[in-house]
Amino acid sequence: MPHAPQVDSSSPATPVARLARPLVRIAGLCVVAALLGSSAALAAAPPAPSFAHFVDSYLDRFGSFHPSIAAGNGLHGHDGHLEDFSAAAIAVEVRWLRNARRGLEAFDPASLSPDERADREVLAGIIDGWLLDLDTVRTWQRNPMVYVAAISDGMHNLATMDSAPAEVRMRHALSKLQPVASLLHAARVNIKNPPQVFVERAIAMLDGVSDLLMHDLALAFPANGHDALREQLLSRAASVNHAILAYRKDLQTHVEPSAHGSFVIGTANLEARYRAEELIDLPASQLLAIGERELAREQREFEQTALRIDPAKPAAQVWEAVQGYHPDPGQLVPAAGAVVSELFAFIDAHQLMKVPPAEQHVVVAPAPAYDLGLASMHSSPPLEPHPVKSYYYITDVDSHWPAERQQAWLRTLNYATLADISAHEVAPGHYVHSLYMRHTPGKIRRIWVGLNPFPQPSSGQDGWAHYAEQMVSDEGFHGEDPRYRLAMLAESLNRICRLITGIRLHSGEWTIEQATQLFEREAHLPAAAARREAVRGTYDPTYGGYTLGKMAALKLRADYQAAKGAAYSLQDFHERVMTDGIAPWKVHRELLLPGDAGAVLE
Repeated sequence: MPHAPQVDSSSPATPVARLARPLVRIAGLCVVAALLGSSAALAAAPPAPSFAHFVDSYLDRFGSFHPSIAAGNGLHGHDGHLEDFSAAAIAVEVRWLRNARRGLEAFDPASLSPDERADREVLAGIIDGWLLDLDTVRTWQRNPMVYVAAISDGMHNLATMDSAPAEVRMRHALSKLQPVASLLHAARVNIKNPPQVFVERAIAMLDGVSDLLMHDLALAFPANGHDALREQLLSRAASVNHAILAYRKDLQTHVEPSAHGSFVIGTANLEARYRAEELIDLPASQLLAIGERELAREQREFEQTALRIDPAKPAAQVWEAVQGYHPDPGQLVPAAGAVVSELFAFIDAHQLMKVPPAEQHVVVAPAPAYDLGLASMHSSPPLEPHPVKSYYYITDVDSHWPAERQQAWLRTLNYATLADISAHEVAPGHYVHSLYMRHTPGKIRRIWVGLNPFPQPSSGQDGWAHYAEQMVSDEGFHGEDPRYRLAMLAESLNRICRLITGIRLHSGEWTIEQATQLFEREAHLPAAAARREAVRGTYDPTYGGYTLGKMAALKLRADYQAAKGAAYSLQDFHERVMTDGIAPWKVHRELLLPGDAGAVLE
């Protein structure tokens, strides 16, 4: 889920227009026309547009195609619109993306600042990733989840993010619900012989959308003086819910029984995705070798750490016992708040990075009824014009759940794992990263998840947060208690299994069942959780970005330390990386080590 920064009103980010150096090359003249989809001739040859103007035009046009994704990044120019995934609209978007790619190439890197060159490289990969998805893999013809997500994400953003007064957001929601029937019609027309696993997931997601429309909207928009507008919204939601349930029935009755398509995108397309999104130009065989090497190495450390806890038991049994060390029902939120405070104090005491005391008061709160999940960070988006509060939501057990489910939930959020998750989500992971991104030059590297097709972890976003988990453990957070190290390693093993699974599933070598066995055997997950992880790999083939990002961060840190010598400090490294925003690690290397030709991974 997106994690985004809050704009610091005391030290506002420099406007992107002031950061960009105007170009003097005539080749750049076609850029704005290409971005806007205009075929008008450039008769008078106006001054060449700046790179910042190009980025602004790109982001606005992108928002017109994907308003739900844009809103999650604080781009609200199209909040009242819903995606149009008709074949005709997709064709228009593909043509626009190709024109935008040519326009981007028209900017001579030598004429740009180092930060603009970085953004140019990142944006080229983003565009290539979208073209790969829309025109080659053609997810919009294979996966009904894409259509459901457009509705759920768009409505969820309006319900949960206080980016505008409730009245404004309700009006946007009313407008966004209007074309839902057209979107679902496009899904019926476009989706041909999808993989069964995609249909199953879409059906489950539609249940969530129905709950959001019929129950969660009323909770998100309580009566507050706009009762007539609220009633109009809830009435339209009820009407749209009929269309949602009809499409769900269609999928379940007519599509799922005959859904025999393959989820496999093929090794070449998997490599192309890593090349575009992460700027990792390695063959899948080498990525697989890296994953298997890291899995063996971390399994050895997992076993050695388990011996420190109880040398009389196998590592798997030791981990089972650690999971039994958890808060009582009703105490998960206070436990999360306590560990977040511990993490901020640890960061400060060990000089890992500067976090002003005023910024350490992230709100740790129970997850709203319409935001069920284990734990999630909801920060103000990076480009949000009016910053919203940042919440770290924790879901406690529900007393109405069966006892078995309550116990499984608490075991998953045991004290040690809760600390690891909090390091990932809050400090020094996503939330602290977001604070530094207030000062990231330009806009491209202040966009969470790169605006790539749903869902997309990235090595620069989730890789940083995964690095943060290991880093605080390496630096001694709860170092006296090996249970915390074991929990960190368990999470790491899970992420390595994702890297291996994505490659083996999409080469066609493995089935979902074989991938499930890997997660059970190597990541020590229970069967149900292992299958969920394996299924995710079918529609999220590059979810190995967590592991690859952490490894690239560790390598860059070592290389940066060698280059800086006595002038090196861990705090300086962290602050420079976070200020450089979300970017593939190749770009981080170029910014921190100009002229360096070192490999991103080894």
